[in-house]
Amino acid sequence: MLNERERIEIARLWERKLQQGTLSLPQSERHRNLEPASAEFICSLAAGIGAKRILEIGGSSGLSTIALAAGARQVEGMVTSIEIEPNRQAEAQARISHLGLAPYVDFILGDAVSLLESMGQFDLVFIDCEKEDYILFFDMLDVPAGGIVVADNVISHSLTDYVAHVRSQREVESITLPVGNGLEVTRFVKSGRG
Repeated sequence: MLNERERIEIARLWERKLQQGTLSLPQSERHRNLEPASAEFICSLAAGIGAKRILEIGGSSGLSTIALAAGARQVEGMVTSIEIEPNRQAEAQARISHLGLAPYVDFILGDAVSLLESMGQFDLVFIDCEKEDYILFFDMLDVPAGGIVVADNVISHSLTDYVAHVRSQREVESITLPVGNGLEVTRFVKSGRG
């Protein structure tokens, strides 16, 4: 579970995100962070399924990274966080270090499209990046039987194509949860690529 310091930091990041939304900043200067309720959910999910290998696609400034790392801490797991924007990742690294979660996170700066196919299997994957890339990244994932992929913003951004795509896959079970901006939670019944 998240501790009090982690919850305070998540609340602070969320408040900053809300303030940025009122400033009409360019996309490159906005921090993309999931809602605090979604952070609580993915933390509990990571710990609850005993996820040893966790992948985050789109770490931004670290709100979801805090939640995933806190879940990993409970089961001695490890988060691999991919972020393409160096300033956001540097901020996330400093935040994770400050919270004492650095032993549970490996940060990779780069484009997930050039990294995913060589990364191996992950028990839990969290996708929160450019929405048009969700299907591409899902299809590149290697997930074991029982593994789960969670995609953020499926309700707020009307990601009906992504939802239809994952639900059309054989050997998966998928449901949309009205948590935060909407989470699509997809469980692999058999091991395989997305």
